[in-house]
Amino acid sequence: MCACVEDYKKVLSFWEPVKANPKYYGEIIFQRLFETHPDVQKLFPKFAGLSKEQLQNNPDFQAHGETVCKLTEFVQHQKADESFVKGLAKRRASWHDKVNFRIISEIIVVVAAEKIDGFGTDAQTALKNVLKAFQTGMGA
Repeated sequence: MCACVEDYKKVLSFWEPVKANPKYYGEIIFQRLFETHPDVQKLFPKFAGLSKEQLQNNPDFQAHGETVCKLTEFVQHQKADESFVKGLAKRRASWHDKVNFRIISEIIVVVAAEKIDGFGTDAQTALKNVLKAFQTGMGA
């Protein structure tokens, strides 16, 4: 399973809401991550120990969530910005291993399916392929 041009086009055709409001989508994705995998929250020292209520509308949390939406650049250009990928890998070596990236990738797909109108099975499969290509580009 690898991402092809059609996968990128399919994801881009639905990606406008994410581009328009990355803090909103990023916050939802990380909230869901911490709800479904609470042990992961400790890997983010700035947010370790904060309650769901403390994270909601927290500007630092929203700004961090916005990094998830850097995928927009990857989707548009069909390659990852190398400085972004290297920065992620350096800062979060333990977080961005295959298992953890797979977890957040699954959450990104679920949130997209829930929040983006018309993001059906074909779009979900395309996004999974794109995220796998991103993961491969990160060396995870």
